[in-house]
Amino acid sequence: MLSITPFIVTIILVNFSSCLYSVLGANNTGLATWYGTETGSGKAAACGWDDDSKDPPFSSMIAAGNAKFFLKGQGCGHCFEVFCSRKPYCTGKPIKITITDECPGKCNDIPYHFDLSGHAFGAMGPPGQEHALRMLGQVDIQFKKVPCSYGSTKIAFKIDKKTNQYWFATAIEYVNGDGALTKVEMASAGSPLFTPMKNIWGAVWQKDTAVLFKPPYSFKLTSGDGKTITASNAVPANYKAGQKLGRRSKPHAYLVFSFVRGIEGLISNTWYRAKVEAGRFESRLLKEG
Repeated sequence: MLSITPFIVTIILVNFSSCLYSVLGANNTGLATWYGTETGSGKAAACGWDDDSKDPPFSSMIAAGNAKFFLKGQGCGHCFEVFCSRKPYCTGKPIKITITDECPGKCNDIPYHFDLSGHAFGAMGPPGQEHALRMLGQVDIQFKKVPCSYGSTKIAFKIDKKTNQYWFATAIEYVNGDGALTKVEMASAGSPLFTPMKNIWGAVWQKDTAVLFKPPYSFKLTSGDGKTITASNAVPANYKAGQKLGRRSKPHAYLVFSFVRGIEGLISNTWYRAKVEAGRFESRLLKEG
């Protein structure tokens, strides 16, 4: 169950470019297959997210990527638009998927191969043609890398079940924008000093923690598009191994600077409320004067 923990999130724009976007930012051709059951959700095991693929915001719209997509775990969380054009089985309209797993072996026989969940594969077809599309087994596709946008769902920390006072590890998911992380740093309670964590597999980051390295823990996350996100007190002092921690957009969070899609409405609403309160205060002063 997702625990809602208030923490401060600061987002700093470092640069606007990404090498992967420059390569895959335009439509490319590849192959799509599917695995599991016809309407199944797929898996997120190779990224460390377990069965989260079936739950929002992934909602079964996921894929296992071959080596050029999985990138030895560095591709976990990347988002793509994918579509097929074979009539009458395909709509030709793009669906949006997230890389949550790896497709090894034969998937690497061609440069670009997505092994989609049964649900996502069927979503490329028009209503009533989902089963017929799946019966093809595979289909040529066009795809491009796109920014991830998870709406009100914010970054989550899935604490490794083996975590203890000397060894801490967490899978990190729901990263807006690039979708994946290239660097993670961690700070102990009350400390301004962030020290590097190690990416041990998939989207799982680990750090050896000395006795004096106490929670609550804060994190500085750097994504592939150069944005740095500081999540203060993201892991509380009373956390438990195996727990999933995150937050929604509305609880006690203070936005310092952000280019994340969807935040503009929050800023406008907050500014509007501030103007209303200022007007009320000015009105009271005039009456008292």
